[in-house]
Amino acid sequence: MNAVVPKMTQKLIGRYSLLLTINVMQPVGRRLLADKLNMTERSVRTDLDLLVANGLVAMGVNGVCLTDDGQRALTNLQPLVDDITGLRKKERLLQDRLGLKGCRIVTGDSDQQSDIKRTMGQITATLLRDQLPSGDSILAVMGGTTMAAVAETLTEDLAENRQLTFVPARGGMGESPEIQANTVCAKMATATNSRYQALYLPELTSAATYSTLSQEPMIARTLTTISHANVAIHCVGDAMAMAKRRQMPTDVTDTLRERNAVGEAFGDFFDGNGEIVYRVPRLGLSISDLDRMDLVIAVAGGHTKADAVEAYFKIPPAATYLVTDEGLADKILKK
Repeated sequence: MNAVVPKMTQKLIGRYSLLLTINVMQPVGRRLLADKLNMTERSVRTDLDLLVANGLVAMGVNGVCLTDDGQRALTNLQPLVDDITGLRKKERLLQDRLGLKGCRIVTGDSDQQSDIKRTMGQITATLLRDQLPSGDSILAVMGGTTMAAVAETLTEDLAENRQLTFVPARGGMGESPEIQANTVCAKMATATNSRYQALYLPELTSAATYSTLSQEPMIARTLTTISHANVAIHCVGDAMAMAKRRQMPTDVTDTLRERNAVGEAFGDFFDGNGEIVYRVPRLGLSISDLDRMDLVIAVAGGHTKADAVEAYFKIPPAATYLVTDEGLADKILKK
């Protein structure tokens, strides 16, 4: 493209980045866009004037937003820009490296740019719209900041020709209330005008106590629903970061270090070889349950999670779609 029209590629990527940033941050002002894209306000104003003239963005009291045409343009441009920037090639390489069913990579590193999680959330929402079967589906969802970002991007479009029920994939996780699986499920259900069921169980309770709690009617009802889930959406976390966030006892964190734990998913902590080295006693889904799912999506980004994600796909889990960022992908692919 550059050979035919000098600087065309650079302009295309620049305008696409502007549309993408507006999509993530809308409504957003020119100054914030300039700071985010490391551009002058004058340059941003020039580009915005062109986009407004072409009906791709609209100026409002609270800032700039994409129009419907702008949203369609962003969607249509994405494959071309991904090819130009090399993201498509990275996706294919990472898919082969980890044995994935599919892979989507977004630009950036969520360890350094918090808004990248929202972009991954938008990609996950699109993936769900494309891959969810019609009719009834039960979606088992984990908690965490990334899952909360996914919840913020869902819309009623996801439930078109579908009857969805959201349930937490596991019991208590010791998370902050706003990112617990119950809260995330409620937000997803509200955003899509669907149903959800909560599962209230304490974290790090003994197996005997869990056995007793599982007999409670409301808990038993939700567990039955979880056992029939046909879709799972989850994260993969760094082992020690997850242990700290959940305020796990010192003796447990010492055990994780001694056993060289690098990652965690579904309450299972594993080492670099994908061997389970510690299990949190909880009720709900386990990694082994994923094999019966119609759709499994893992969402994890940031270079600090690279070792955890690479180890997780050695377990091996069911055929999974991975939504991630360049920070994580580059670290794995450079090994």
